[in-house]
Amino acid sequence: MSWDLTNYERMDDMGYRSDVHALFYTTHKEDLPLLKLFMDENYPEKKIDLEEVSSNRIYGYEMKYENTKWYSDYEDVKAFTAFKTKYLALLDAQEENGKEWAFEFIRIGEDTEDVECESSMASLGVLSVSRRIECDY
Repeated sequence: MSWDLTNYERMDDMGYRSDVHALFYTTHKEDLPLLKLFMDENYPEKKIDLEEVSSNRIYGYEMKYENTKWYSDYEDVKAFTAFKTKYLALLDAQEENGKEWAFEFIRIGEDTEDVECESSMASLGVLSVSRRIECDY
């Protein structure tokens, strides 16, 4: 018996998927209330989930999606990109005031070479990429 699997496609596998992770943060805890105010007033919360994070290194917000369709023409992605532009403009202003605010973004696509990284503070580098082999059977 032989099987022809050329036309086999699971419904939940349709479309190109990515893992996406972004951080908006400060390295100074006393700046968190100002960052929170900016996020509350500008982040498209109804479109993209956001979680507050706090550690001994960073204080801010995290956006994380796994196995998602991250296409530039999707409304959620457009909203995120518009917010990111506002946030990066704020980073410039904060830097002039001596504050250390940062942004990091990584998107990993299904293809091995499809990795997109963006960071405003390369020296801290909270996010990084690690690939691993998984066996799903």
